Amino acid sequence: MSENEPKNEARNKAENINKQTYVAILVAVVFLVVGIGILVLTTHVAQIKGEAILVALLLIPVFIYLAIMGKLKGFTIGPLSASFIESKVEDIKNHAEENVAEIVEYENQRSAYLGKLSQILKKKSRFFLIYADVDDLRQYSRKLFLEDKSSEERSKENEIRKEIIDILDYALADAFCDCKIKDANGKDAKYDIFQLIEPDIVMIARDTDSNQAKLIKQKAEKNFKNYLKEKKFDELDVTISSISKTRDEMKGATPRSLDKEAHEGHNELKKARKIKDT
Repeated sequence: MSENEPKNEARNKAENINKQTYVAILVAVVFLVVGIGILVLTTHVAQIKGEAILVALLLIPVFIYLAIMGKLKGFTIGPLSASFIESKVEDIKNHAEENVAEIVEYENQRSAYLGKLSQILKKKSRFFLIYADVDDLRQYSRKLFLEDKSSEERSKENEIRKEIIDILDYALADAFCDCKIKDANGKDAKYDIFQLIEPDIVMIARDTDSNQAKLIKQKAEKNFKNYLKEKKFDELDVTISSISKTRDEMKGATPRSLDKEAHEGHNELKKARKIKDT
């Protein structure tokens, strides 16, 4: 055994404890919000009055925290009692861990995206920001998850979403390559793709003009529908928007200001599409 193995084992153990603690706190906060609603509805039934209501509100997140950490199996307070089914507590804990891991992964991607955008801004080269979202993706992934009764090993909702976003990723990358865009030196232009929470995909398309950006959008939409069909998914719509700035407009621009402007324009396009569909 090397000298570093005990240290690594201790570090991993500490990280797991911290992660479990964060998940427990997150779930406890959620249950506090739910608990407030429940207490409002059950005050008269449980005959909880006066300061007892405040005490109960304060104890709810504590009980849930202890249950998630595996230190509490049940409790009884006056006429009220509750027992935590271990499998259900584990389900809640696993679901919370998945959401925490997903958020951390996408936040890392957003930091990488803003870092790359900062580098490109310093070079003062021409580029387009292309934002893409799969319409109603969460509702669709939820529908597939609930309909799949085949086995206990069925895909989780976040795994379904990830697979569809990967398909959109490939669709955009292939569309950019198909356009055969060249840089100022006649070499193949480069692009960067990042998977975020909002939007699903951001592409930095370098050395791209407005006509080429439009063509990328058209090809990506076609590719996406074809790739979905190959993977046996239902046909889904995708919203793709783009934004670019002239060299003069780039002066004073920051990665966050560009991201905010592109995000706002993308959301306006999504709203317009929904109004049109209704």
